[in-house]
Amino acid sequence: MGNEKPPVKIGFGPVGRGGGLIQFIVLTVVGIILFVYGISSASIVLIILPSTLIMLIALGHLVLLGDNWPWAPPAGNWTPAKSRFVAGIGMTLLWAIFTFGMLLFMRFIYPKWQIGPLYLWFGVIGFWATLLYGVNWGGWPFKGRLHPWGTMAISFIIVMIVSVLIWNFLTNLDGTPLANTPSNHKGPLNVNWLTGYLVWSIAWFFVFSPVFTTQGWPFAKWGQPGAAIGQTILAHLLGYIFWKGTLGLGISPTFSFAAMGSSLIFWSLVHSWHFQFWGVTKYTHFKRALSAFILQIILIIIWVSLLTLILGAKANDILAKNLPADINVLIIYLNLCIVAPALIAHNAFWLRWPLTLPNPPGTPPPDQAV
Repeated sequence: MGNEKPPVKIGFGPVGRGGGLIQFIVLTVVGIILFVYGISSASIVLIILPSTLIMLIALGHLVLLGDNWPWAPPAGNWTPAKSRFVAGIGMTLLWAIFTFGMLLFMRFIYPKWQIGPLYLWFGVIGFWATLLYGVNWGGWPFKGRLHPWGTMAISFIIVMIVSVLIWNFLTNLDGTPLANTPSNHKGPLNVNWLTGYLVWSIAWFFVFSPVFTTQGWPFAKWGQPGAAIGQTILAHLLGYIFWKGTLGLGISPTFSFAAMGSSLIFWSLVHSWHFQFWGVTKYTHFKRALSAFILQIILIIIWVSLLTLILGAKANDILAKNLPADINVLIIYLNLCIVAPALIAHNAFWLRWPLTLPNPPGTPPPDQAV
């Protein structure tokens, strides 16, 4: 053992968290320049934002439930002897095919919606179901027993059935420009209220997930499906408390879910995976969970304040053009529709090419302290 050579460094730049920091800075700056200030306000609000929710569903299935098969780890055939660039190209093409396939299906086959807010409202439901089943439930009971794409296919069916049932029987479009259209199913939950609630619920089940902020504490010892049940109940209870509570305090709905809620999702992901629990790895269990959460709250405060300044000019343009969005919608757009998926794809599909290889490569495994 003592004569073994250390593993060869793959990629350039610092290893570990340093590589993750460079990745984060570059993708954030590029995202702001190209996808905020490089695109018209109308295109962002009316076309790109709704469409990217469908993109997120495709990404979640490939990464969380399909395990990046066939070209990237953990299920794909990539090895250190193979090109990360080729794996990244292949997986990104699959992601694009799945995304546009779903968009074309929804546009021309069923339900034949024009690109617009219906994609956003329905997309949030599908995004919530994908993340809940992929992150907290881990594809139980199929994952590990079927081929990765078998798990992904069954999971997609489950997610779509749940999403369609919620959409058809629980939602209403009252108070929206589509209130008097056939798309209004007149269910008990308004789509705007449900959107905020689901974003907050996603935020909390990210916090209590096996991978991010608390690394499953205190539910990890319950096993599956016990841990998933506990995380699901607690996350949705906290989601309701924070959504209802912030509205009751008179806080702007978009600031509540779009700025605060989405940033909790974003920093749970970035600090836990890309920054590898920077600053709290000396702790374990409860101390690590609490320390990570406190640190992420501090990062959220700084982040929202910074984005409010950076995105202010674009928000003013949106206001001047009387588009249905504000600075907080731009924050959730940048957080969840641009930077987060870019970071996930760059880690999971591209293995952080051309920077140093992330550790572990591919999707972070559940219950592993980093």
